[in-house]
Amino acid sequence: MKSAIRWAINQTPSMNTIMVAVLAIGFLAAMKLRREEFPAFDLEMILVTVPYPGASPEEVESGICLKIEEAIRSVDGLKKVTSVAGEGSANVVIEVKTDVPSVQKVLNEIKSEIDRIPSFPDLAEDPEVKQVTLRNPAITVGVLSTNSEAFDSELQLREITEQVREDLLQIPQISVADITGERKYQIDVEIPEATLREYGLSLTDVATRIRTRNLELPGGSIRDRGETYLLRGKNKRLSGDEIENIPLITRRDGVALTVADLGSVKDEFIDSTSISNINGKPGLAIAVKAASREDLLAMADAVNEYVKVKKLPVGYEFAVWGDSSINVRDRLDLLKRNGAQGLVLVFIVLAIFLDLRLAFWVAIGIPISILGACIVLWQFDQTLNMLSMFAFLIALGIVVDDGIVIGENIYSHRELGKDSMQASIDGTTEVVPSVFTSIGTTVFAFMPMFFVSGVMGKFFAVLPVAVIAMLVISLLESIFVLPCHLAHGSSKPFFLTAGLNRWTNRNLDLFIRKVYFPITTFCIKNPLVALSSAVCILLFSVTLVLNGTVPSVFFPKLDSPEVISKIIFPDGTPSRITEAATLKIEKAI
Repeated sequence: MKSAIRWAINQTPSMNTIMVAVLAIGFLAAMKLRREEFPAFDLEMILVTVPYPGASPEEVESGICLKIEEAIRSVDGLKKVTSVAGEGSANVVIEVKTDVPSVQKVLNEIKSEIDRIPSFPDLAEDPEVKQVTLRNPAITVGVLSTNSEAFDSELQLREITEQVREDLLQIPQISVADITGERKYQIDVEIPEATLREYGLSLTDVATRIRTRNLELPGGSIRDRGETYLLRGKNKRLSGDEIENIPLITRRDGVALTVADLGSVKDEFIDSTSISNINGKPGLAIAVKAASREDLLAMADAVNEYVKVKKLPVGYEFAVWGDSSINVRDRLDLLKRNGAQGLVLVFIVLAIFLDLRLAFWVAIGIPISILGACIVLWQFDQTLNMLSMFAFLIALGIVVDDGIVIGENIYSHRELGKDSMQASIDGTTEVVPSVFTSIGTTVFAFMPMFFVSGVMGKFFAVLPVAVIAMLVISLLESIFVLPCHLAHGSSKPFFLTAGLNRWTNRNLDLFIRKVYFPITTFCIKNPLVALSSAVCILLFSVTLVLNGTVPSVFFPKLDSPEVISKIIFPDGTPSRITEAATLKIEKAI
């Protein structure tokens, strides 16, 4: 090890180049790291959803859930299957074993088995099979009417909200924006019963004729003299005004009667009760979500800027809430403050007790470790999130320990009269085993987190990567780079702090002689007293945990920044009752 340290000191320009490169590349990596609230990952869970309108839970269970469970029984890699039969829909949650090489392969096999089920109920819709992905809204934008009494129509609100959603999706930083609390579009065709009897029609006949005359189909191609013409039957109607012009019957006199001649057509929504209010006024919310390659802070800034400059029609306004970037910014600011405070404190303490030059080069180890860890996160495709920043905060108080120990020991060898070169070599070599063991034990303590399986393993995956990267980079910098800087500097104290160093050292020596040395001597002469005191402190600490004075919980209970109120009535309860209960809660708030 001594020869390696001597070689590093002789290659000081190369060591400085590596140090500057780590700082520069680490800064660029920190700028390129995608920022998000929590790590985004796919779960080893597959969700199968089958809508069955109007069916009771018993019908859903027997007609859908049991058939799906039987069909997928032969698929390899399944851990647990949970079926939920509700009114009008079936949900089957399939947990996949963590050792399965590809969840997508299992998903494709499940989809194939479900597609081969021949006996689903006639009214059941097509099943949807997808892998469960945790994706929380990054920020929510609400579009609301400023005057609920003069509120025009739900359709107009929906059109304005859809336009806002399209505008948001045009922003480069945004790829996912979903409207919540909305009802699906539906075109209603209403024909009086007397009219149907007059022309000998039924509702099924009307639906069939509208369906067959509302198509857009390819019609082949025509080739002529080297040119190709594509033929297409384009008769697709997408709005109520266009549906009205579809001919239904032809009278004997040759006059074609359209849908509008026989009845009325309305652009409305599906027949389900859904009331969406924001701040007590009619409104719809757009949840903007961060995809796997999007930056949360850039997304939130883009949304806030759009809301600031976008002009809505008279009578409508924006409301923004649920901005997750606030928590991420606070954690980033905390990391910056702690890093700056740690650097300043290390510099001041070492400058007071040892040497100004030594204090500077030891403190430089903090930004080198943090920026070097950013390079590792960047290369491993990790992100800057709440957990990775928490990891930085954990390791921040550890990374300077090795630099302080090596720097202080070099300083001690200088005090023995050695020149700077020899003091750096001997001082570093003497404490390298201890420093390596200290960092190694901490690294080994975090390594088991790499092998945690399931959801928690994916959630905490970035934490050991960040901590271990910081510790290893700090260790390498302390062993090979720090001695280079201390070996080529002057062994004399810096003239600005020479007097302060002498005063602090004199008082520190006095404290050692008067306090530390007598206590240590007493403990050595009376080992049983020292050992029993330590055991008593240990037992007292364990007692505090066992009797509940210091509670033991895996996750501490924290207050959420939002309050959610939910009231559930039996199926079939009239909407006026649920609305009255909701308004009562709203009034109380």
